[in-house]
Amino acid sequence: MESSLGPASERNEKVKKSYRIDSVAQGFADEFLRASLPSQRAILVAACDAGLRNAGVVEPVASNALELIRSGSSGTDALRKDLDGLVAQYDEEYFSRSEEEGRVDLKAMVKFSKARAFAALSYALGEGDDWLEALYEAVSTMDEQKPIVERLRELLMA
Repeated sequence: MESSLGPASERNEKVKKSYRIDSVAQGFADEFLRASLPSQRAILVAACDAGLRNAGVVEPVASNALELIRSGSSGTDALRKDLDGLVAQYDEEYFSRSEEEGRVDLKAMVKFSKARAFAALSYALGEGDDWLEALYEAVSTMDEQKPIVERLRELLMA
């Protein structure tokens, strides 16, 4: 006897994949995925650039990565490894500082934001779902996330 939900294959097709960006901007992933490739890339560049500026990242590796993203290149494994190393370094500094102070202070949050900005770049050099992770990481550098999400949504509509 068939269930009222239809065959298993039909039920599985209705299961939506969830993305972390939707936790801060409901429905944004679907909107992003429906956008054209040039629009997606523009949004990705804008998010990563905003994340870098917000976190105060000035390292040349970040500028190089952003230029590659802007040009549509995926970068090298070595570049992603460098970025991932910076993510690990700043995450470790964030956790150490938080444990040392027994709370999350401003200096710890600066480390956290830098780690997220580098993570955004690393993901942005990937493809597919990595881009949605890049957006989430870039937005996570912000204390006030609503303005950047609104700006990214404006770019989606442009």
